[in-house]
Amino acid sequence: MKRTIGIILIIVGIAFAVMALTRHEDDNTLIDLGKVEIKKQDQSPSQNTTLYYVIAAICVIGGGVLVAGKRE
Repeated sequence: MKRTIGIILIIVGIAFAVMALTRHEDDNTLIDLGKVEIKKQDQSPSQNTTLYYVIAAICVIGGGVLVAGKRE
């Protein structure tokens, strides 16, 4: 049972990491006038993105501990 929960935590952690990476690279269109677009690219991670990275790390580490633990 612990092994199954560990594998699920690892998968959830990887999903959070992918979400954090995709949200980190988003660019926002500020003004769109026909063929002219003014965009703002944010290169620094926001608070939400940092939270996703932390949750991903906790899930992957916790899942790894559960999977690698002693078997009963």
